[in-house]
Amino acid sequence: MDSLNPTQRWWLMVARGVLYILIGAVMFVFANTYTAQSGAILGTLAVLAGVCQLVFSFTNQRKDKNHIWGILHGLTDVAFGVAIFLFSDGTVKGFVDILGFWAMMYAFLQSVQAMYTFMAARGAGVVSGTSIVHFANILAAGGLAFSLLLRPAGFDDSLGYVGVFPIALGVLIIVLTQQMRAQAERSYHNADR
Repeated sequence: MDSLNPTQRWWLMVARGVLYILIGAVMFVFANTYTAQSGAILGTLAVLAGVCQLVFSFTNQRKDKNHIWGILHGLTDVAFGVAIFLFSDGTVKGFVDILGFWAMMYAFLQSVQAMYTFMAARGAGVVSGTSIVHFANILAAGGLAFSLLLRPAGFDDSLGYVGVFPIALGVLIIVLTQQMRAQAERSYHNADR
């Protein structure tokens, strides 16, 4: 069905979701043994995820008037990856600080984007599946930030399971991509009539 909208490269968004899942898996593997090498792996995955988002957003700008949110998400991912390279120095404290800040930025961007999605659906009378996915994204990113930065037991105890959050975000990105793609195809078919 990509032939319907050749300018929309949905596989880039799916790739971003898969990269988030890989980030979560790497976090599980290196939860107690974070080093500069594991930081390089995580940084590379984050930069690749950001590049996928940026390329999708820039190639989709004619179809989506709100592509600025995708650009901001892509820039945040790239900045997160670069920050891991520059500031974590292979220490778990540096990594946790950077990851926690990224999670707060992700949750902020997702909540503003969700607000605009709710406003656009105003009058529909029903909560859409897209709205639910946006809300779940906010909860997952907020849960990650809380687990890393605000949890009373400290970040050392929380690193054992924080990989769950990027995995959840990756799955939600893939689900949201499928919803956006289906909506774009419906709009394309309705425009043909």
